[in-house]
Amino acid sequence: MNGMRGDQILVGQRLKIGENKRETESSAYRYHTVGRGDTLSGLAEVYGTSVTRIMRLNGLHSDNIRIGQKLKISGAGNRFLKPELVRISNLNPKLWRNIIAHHSAIREGNAAIYGRAHKRRGMINGLAYHFVIGNGIDSGDGEIEIGPRWTGQIEGGHVKSRAYNLTSIGVCVIGDFQKFKPTANQLVAFRELVTFLKHDLLGGKPKFYVHKDLEQTACPGKNFPVSAMHKEFG
Repeated sequence: MNGMRGDQILVGQRLKIGENKRETESSAYRYHTVGRGDTLSGLAEVYGTSVTRIMRLNGLHSDNIRIGQKLKISGAGNRFLKPELVRISNLNPKLWRNIIAHHSAIREGNAAIYGRAHKRRGMINGLAYHFVIGNGIDSGDGEIEIGPRWTGQIEGGHVKSRAYNLTSIGVCVIGDFQKFKPTANQLVAFRELVTFLKHDLLGGKPKFYVHKDLEQTACPGKNFPVSAMHKEFG
């Protein structure tokens, strides 16, 4: 941090000890200073985000902005999400009305393993979920795997209700959260993914559920932070 080649220090020498919190927070966002003629819809198009996302980042209650105003446009440096992989060319935004969170109820597995298992159970489209988040056993801790149902923009197989499968993005976090807690990396990855899907891609429109909100099940388990996620995503 101080460009030193040895451990010698001088009386009165000024040393950097840790990251400046304000600098760290500032660098976590991309900013835009509002100019003449700027609108939120125009900025959303230029930066590849959504009006809802910009309003949420800046605590705006309307789309009124003023010249010289400094706006947060997007969070930079997602740790686990690669937006270019999730933002697909054949996106059907009118299709997706909900995002539903699940746990796998077992500690092992990844998208490929579950995909083969689901095909053996008669699912012709394989993996029931659109996304799977790994726990470090058979895929990376916090690794976001994208399933063929997302790239193909087709219905899920992750709930019993066909009506919800037709209109709901299924996100499975690997683990048995009746017995264990999700890893810290899994929760960061989950938040990054749901934030991007809900706000950046789909304009804040999808409703957020966990599986047990809709059907009689313990999924995603008592150790999954359901209340916190509802507070964050609705």
